Parts: sequence; C-alpha cells; structure tokens
Amino acid sequence: MPSRIATSGKAAGSFTLLAAFFVSCTGALVEPLPTADQALDDRLTLTGRVCTDPPNPNDFPVKVVFIVDESGSMCISDPPGSQQGNGFCEMPQVVSTFPPGQTQPARVRAIHQLIDKQFAGQSNVQVAIVPFETNVLNVWPNNNLQFAPPDGTTDAFIDQLQTELGNGTDYQGVLAYTYELISADISASPPEELPRTRYVIVFLTDGTPYPRCTAATNLPPQDYATPEQPWLTWQNESDYCTKLPSICQAASNSTSLISGNSSCVAGFKAGTDLNQNYQVFDAINQITALQSRYNVGSIRLDTVLLLNQAAVQQCGTICQDVYGTWPGVNPANYPQETFKAASWLLGQMAKLGNGVFQAFTNGQIQDLSLGGLDYTSLAAPYVMKNLIVQSLTSVPTPAGRIFDSDGDGLPDTIDNSFTIGTSAFDPDTDSDCFDDGFEVRHQADGFNPIVPDARGCLPPPAPACVCADTDGDGLSQYAEAYLGSNPGMVDSDGDGVPDGLEARYGFDPTKYDDFAAKDTDGDGVSDWDEFRANTDPTTADAQLYTTDGYQYDVTGTAQPDGTTCYDFSVSNLKLLQTPAHTGQRDGYDLYKIWFDEAPSSTLATDYGVWKSACAWAEYSPPQLRVPAGPDLSLNKPNGSSYFVPAGQLTDTATQCAGVAP
Repeated sequence: MPSRIATSGKAAGSFTLLAAFFVSCTGALVEPLPTADQALDDRLTLTGRVCTDPPNPNDFPVKVVFIVDESGSMCISDPPGSQQGNGFCEMPQVVSTFPPGQTQPARVRAIHQLIDKQFAGQSNVQVAIVPFETNVLNVWPNNNLQFAPPDGTTDAFIDQLQTELGNGTDYQGVLAYTYELISADISASPPEELPRTRYVIVFLTDGTPYPRCTAATNLPPQDYATPEQPWLTWQNESDYCTKLPSICQAASNSTSLISGNSSCVAGFKAGTDLNQNYQVFDAINQITALQSRYNVGSIRLDTVLLLNQAAVQQCGTICQDVYGTWPGVNPANYPQETFKAASWLLGQMAKLGNGVFQAFTNGQIQDLSLGGLDYTSLAAPYVMKNLIVQSLTSVPTPAGRIFDSDGDGLPDTIDNSFTIGTSAFDPDTDSDCFDDGFEVRHQADGFNPIVPDARGCLPPPAPACVCADTDGDGLSQYAEAYLGSNPGMVDSDGDGVPDGLEARYGFDPTKYDDFAAKDTDGDGVSDWDEFRANTDPTTADAQLYTTDGYQYDVTGTAQPDGTTCYDFSVSNLKLLQTPAHTGQRDGYDLYKIWFDEAPSSTLATDYGVWKSACAWAEYSPPQLRVPAGPDLSLNKPNGSSYFVPAGQLTDTATQCAGVAP
C-alpha cells in the first residue's frame, strides 16, 4: 500500500495528513485485511437525515385585482354616487332611491372592509384597484401596471370611487387592461415565486357591457341576442357603434388602455364588434392562459352583480333607459330582463375564470361582503420532491460503470484519447468555463474542449473572468447563458431534475419533461428511474439498472414545527478503484446527493428548494476500504447534517462526509 503514495513536493503534505488519519483509525473505519479467499465488498450505502425548511408565508404571494364598475348607473343600484354637481346621479329621481343616511356605496365599504380587516397584517397580500366605465380610469397604485401592499393612500383612493361615475361599461377594455397588469407582474416576478402565487380578480358591476356593437348588419331577428337567449349576437346598442361622435374621432385610433377621454372607447373603430360575448370570453381565456404559460399557481376571476331592480323601477323611465330597453317586453319588466342577461354573462365569465358568481339585489346590496371569496395563499408544508445520488467519479455504460476522474461526464478513456486530447483530471481542459463533456456534446455548435471559446472565459489578455456555478446545478454561468437556463435556479424548468444532469444527457433544462412517463432509450426503465439509479436514460442499459442501479429507501416523519425530516438509505453504490493522480492515492469515489423540497400545494409544478451534500469513499482492493462497513452517514457527530443550500456546496475537500483525498 505505501508504494502507491508519492511523498515529494505538495503531495508530501497530503501524505502526512493521510498517514496521521490512518494511524488514528480504528477497525470501524478501515476494513481489516481480507484473507486470501475473501473479496473486498465494493458496495456502499449512503445514509442520513435531511429535513425540510418551515414555509415562509411571504413566499406565497396573493395578488388581488378589484375591477370596479364606475358607470353612472351604479348610483342607482349601489348608491350614493358622484355628488359632484348636477349630473345624472344628482337628479331627484335618482337621489330618491338612496338609502337614508348612507354616504358610501356598498362596494366601497366592502373593499374597505376586506383590505382593512381581512388583509391586515398579511404582508404577502398586494392589490390593484382598477375602476372603469367607458375606459379604464385612474388605477391604484400610481396608474402603473403593478400591484402594491395596501397603505395609507389605498383608503383615500377607495373613498374617491363614487365620484368618478361615467358613461359606458367596457368589459372588453377593462379585461384587456387586467391581462396587461397580470402579464407585467409575472414578468417582474422571480420565476421560482410564480408557482406559489395566487391571482384573484374580483369583478364588480351592476349590469351588462355598454355599448355592445356588432359588425353584422343583416342577421335575421331570431339570431340576435335577448335576455332569454343571451348567448347570441347582440345588436348595436348605440349610434356610437356605427358612427362615432366627432369627439371620439381623434381618440378612436388610440391604443392606450387608459384614456382621459371618457366619451369613447379607446381604440374602437366604428362598424366593428365590441363587447360581444366571444370578445369578453376571449379576454378571460387570455388571462387564465397565463397560468399554464408561466407556471403560475392560480389565476381566478370572481364576478359580483349588484342590481337593485326595485330602485330602477322606483326611479322611473330615465333609469329604465339607463339599464336598457328590451323590444317586446313590458317596461315594468326591464330590470328583471337586465338581471337575466347580466346573470348569464357574469356566470359564464366566472365559470371561464375558475371562480364564482354572486348576485346581490335590492336590499342585499347594502350588506355586500367580499370576504366569502377565496383569498387564501398557497402556503403549505414543504415535502420532498426528489432525492438523487450522482457519482462524480464514474459514468454509467451498458458494460458497467467506468472511471470519470474529473467528473466532467467523459470517461477517462475518452479524456485520455489522442483524438480528444483533454485531461482526465481537469474537467475544463481549456479553462473557458465550459467543461470538457459540455464542449464534446456541443461540438456541432462550434465548441472544442481544447480551444477556449469566446462564449465563455478567454485567456489573457482578455478581461479577467471567474467561472461560477451560483446555483450549484453543475453548470457554469456561461453554460447556463448558452442553454438559456436560469443561473439562479437548480431546476429551471421545474421537472425535478437539476439543469446540469439534464444537460449532461442532452435534455433541454428549460423545457419541462415528464420524465416518469418517458423512456428515451426504450430499455423498459423510465428516464426518472434512470436518473435516480444513476444509469443513462439515453442509452439502453437495463442490465446495468438491475445490477448496479442505486436503490432508495426513504421514510418521512412530520415534526412539531411543521417541517418533515426524511431518513434515507441509498444502497448499491458501486465503488471503483479510480486511478491515482497528482500524488494522491488511488481508489477515491465522490458522490453528490441532491435533495429537492417544495410546498405540498405546488409540488408538481414548483421549482423547488434544493440542498446538496457530498461524500467521499475509498476503495483499493484487496486491502483498503473506507468506510469499512457498508454504510457512510451524512449526519455529523453533533447531530447536524452535511446538507447545505445547493449553491453553497463549493468545496468537496472540506464540505463532504468521509475523507477527501
């Protein structure tokens, strides 16, 4: 055994440390010398305990959009209104319907109550308030496409809602604005936060869209919508639909979703469709599609109808006209017909938006509460999403595991070959921050493992650069930039496999794969099982999976503090007598252990919180094996664990269980 250890130069210091170690070791660490008829066991089992983190409520945002109808008719159904002059809401017929002594509309009181009481103290809740009539009006906060935690300005803004009553009720426009609002917030949010984010849209209105326009002019009467068949095409409800008033001509070409001109719908062109059912539904479908497109936890639209039919009837003809007239219907029944049409539309909107529809009529409106809707966050205890052990000193082949001394994904036989010309003991032979295996796999894209690539780090006199794997996924920041993966996330696509492992086998780390349902190499073993067994999911190696595949036994135990601790045993890890180099003893095997945890509520789509640990074992038959027994524990003697956040595992010489070379 001593003949395999160099004792000169830098290696002499290593030998001194190793010699001291072996002098102090007992039989618990070094296996006794086998007899002539015994073989040294080449299988290792990694054991240990790793615990999840307690969930932080602030990691689960709830973002609420209040869409508030500010059309003039709201001062009839949900009075009082305006009180700013001698407008519609100040007419005697309208004022006579106001509840005695009431100074705030029910919708104002309900939003106040929700924000000031139910949301109080919830730092994970942010809101946006979007008033609309013919166009979207001033928006809180700051007329920007953003959400904000409620503050002192929120209450003042809500108080002013009743003073901004206007002409129309453009559902299509306000939903388009809401789409832009949520899209902008998604773009500004960290990707890992999105699966834990809930968007709730609360749409408050007192009727149907106005105006509704159609480009169809020759439909038979029975093909036009009525309150009895509201799913058909609505006829033009105003001359505005076919001939814009002169005041609208300049603004009609505007593409802004917020317009200072409340007399015309921004962007509308006379003679085209507006606020037809399909347009409203399309706008909602675009909003809800953001959920799957950007891996958002939840997007929901709830609708609330406030229609005081009794007040409309009490108000008389002028109020009936405001809410719509219906051919062939007794004027006394206009409010009921409006309620039918509005209820159907808002019910369909809520259904498409995966939300609920609520209707408040007559005296119920004064008792309006929005607290019954679901604003709960997606916060939930963390549970294990994945546990993977990877050898960093060997690679799987159908013929068995073979040496990969530098862990670059290339067998030593290829690294040492004349054709490749790379070093078997340096993972990045040309020091350009692309490891040799990466460059060999991407040779068709111009990479060469022995020629520094301009897409990475170049030698002097190029500007100095540092290779960094900030998230600990096995890819440098240059490799992540080339692949398009996220340098701050171990698993950029949330499929449960680290980016570096996906890239090693030619998978796209930016594209979610259901590896449990895939068998890329057709060997009868799913890709997911191959990743965990540390076999090759792209090369048929079922026999290797059977004989040398890593085997897992994991038991989770819930803890009083809401965390879960997992006791694991990963067995059948084959030890190899890796070659000696740079004065070190041969036979050192290095393993990396990945642990991925995620909230139980978002487990399937969550990007996870990743921890890592590493472990050294030595195997040099027929005389030496460390540890001597079958198990190597990743629990430290003081009860702590070798697991650290993945990006903090940077030094295998000091951070690993076992004894490094």
